[in-house]
Formats: sequence, C-alpha cells, structure tokens
Amino acid sequence: MTKRAQKMLRLMDRAVTEWQIPVIGKEKGRVIRRLLARHKPTRGIEVGSLFGYSAILIAANMGRGGHLTCVEQNPFLASLAQSNAHHAGLKGRVKVVVGDALRVLPFLRGPVDFVLIDAKKEDYLDYLKALEPRLVKNALVIADNTGVYRREVMPYLTHVRNGAYASREFDFGFDCMEVSTYRG
Repeated sequence: MTKRAQKMLRLMDRAVTEWQIPVIGKEKGRVIRRLLARHKPTRGIEVGSLFGYSAILIAANMGRGGHLTCVEQNPFLASLAQSNAHHAGLKGRVKVVVGDALRVLPFLRGPVDFVLIDAKKEDYLDYLKALEPRLVKNALVIADNTGVYRREVMPYLTHVRNGAYASREFDFGFDCMEVSTYRG
C-alpha cells in the first residue's frame, strides 16, 4: 500500500469515527488486506462505495495491474469516491460507475476475481447472481454487514453457504462479514 493511500485511510478513519459514518473500518480492513494478500486478485468489483474508503483499501492492496470497478447509485457519493481514490494515488486503478447496481452489473464485462458487496442489503443475492457468470474459479466474494442486517441478507447467506462457494463468517462483535470463495 502506498503512503498516500495509508494517509488517506487514516484521515478517513478519523472522520468516520467523529461523524459515525458506516465504513469497513480498521478491524474489517485488516481481514480484507490479509485476504487480498492471499488471493492476489487483479479484477475486482465493489457494489456500494459510499465515499471510497473500501475502494482505497482494496485497490491499494491488489497486486500489480489490479483494477477495481465501483458501482455507486448516488452521483455525489460516486464523485466523492472517485476523487478520494485519485487523491490516494489510485487514479488508474479505481473507476467509479454511477447507477443502480442491478442495472449496471449486467453491462460490466470481463472476468472477476474479487467482489465486495456493501449496498442495499435485501439485494445482496441479486447482486451476486448478476456477477456469478463472470466469476472465475476461486474468486473471493465478501459481503459486509451480515450480522447487523442478518434478516435482510439471509437469502444471500443461504446461497453462499449451500452451493458453489466455500464460505466463512467473520464476527467482529459489533457486526459480521461473510467471506466466500467461488468453487466454479
């Protein structure tokens, strides 16, 4: 991770703590960094970007040549996420697309080896199903907020725990994150 990206994440950590903005944060971020180091993805998609915290975290920890496409419905937040990624030194590695993910995802092309889902909770399974045809074998799929929004994400959890995925829940006490590997 570059020093610019580290600095940007530290600034964001202070802001989100002060203003209580829901982002991946330090604890979940450590797990994601370890997973990225192990899986070494190069083509990722993030569904739900808010202001770019997780985009910076992911893109800065992807291997050489890694590229992350973020889908954010809110045009202002999408612009902010893109700007923050640029300020973090990730201009060529992060692209933010504006629109409803359920409409945008089918139009994105190419294989995918990493996915972070952190948008409308009741649509988690629909987001994943829109991406499944493009997932490569051993693609890493992470779903955030699976503890706090357990009822809303239950169809998603049932899908990844009973089928083409090896799946594990990470419990952080205040929330959970489901980490799945696509078996292909």
